[in-house]
Amino acid sequence: MKLSGLIVSLFLILAVAACSKSDNSQSSSSSTNQTASNAPTASDQPTNEADTKVAQDVRQALTSDSSLSTAAQNVTVVASNGTVTLRGSVKDSSEKQKVADEATQVAGVSNVDNQLTATQ
Repeated sequence: MKLSGLIVSLFLILAVAACSKSDNSQSSSSSTNQTASNAPTASDQPTNEADTKVAQDVRQALTSDSSLSTAAQNVTVVASNGTVTLRGSVKDSSEKQKVADEATQVAGVSNVDNQLTATQ
């Protein structure tokens, strides 16, 4: 009886160890997938004053343009060292270009990385 209890205990310990090893490998592969995209998000916005100002000015330009759809006015804007990255969805390719053009006209913007997607 004691031997069978010992075998069951050993089996349970091995099973738990195998499950925890499997969970660790899955979490590390998912974090690899997240870092593989490397595309900036709003949380990646640098906190220096110049970049924050450029991002705010681009956002102001977009929200002030009533000809843009609500989706276009709410795209993600990240500014870093004069480069503005635009991410999100807009209604069509002409609106995608218009958003990029407006961002380009903002003072302090030297380059626009247009990652917007057109839904139509």
